[in-house]
Amino acid sequence: MVRFAYRKLVSRTLLVLTLLFVISGFGITEPWLVRSLTFGLLDKALSQQIHFLLWGPFLIVLVLHLYYSCGIFRR
Repeated sequence: MVRFAYRKLVSRTLLVLTLLFVISGFGITEPWLVRSLTFGLLDKALSQQIHFLLWGPFLIVLVLHLYYSCGIFRR
């Protein structure tokens, strides 16, 4: 039961990080679009900072997600 809760938490965390990663990536390539959609909250410089800082947590959560989702490790 606890393992299911961890899998759920890791999956939802990965979803949030992926969405932030995509939005910040669009903020780098299309800053005018993201700035207008976020009402000026997310500009190109802030998008670059967020995108750069998300690499580590994204990769860690992705590896955890693969670990919990892989059928080899299930008992």
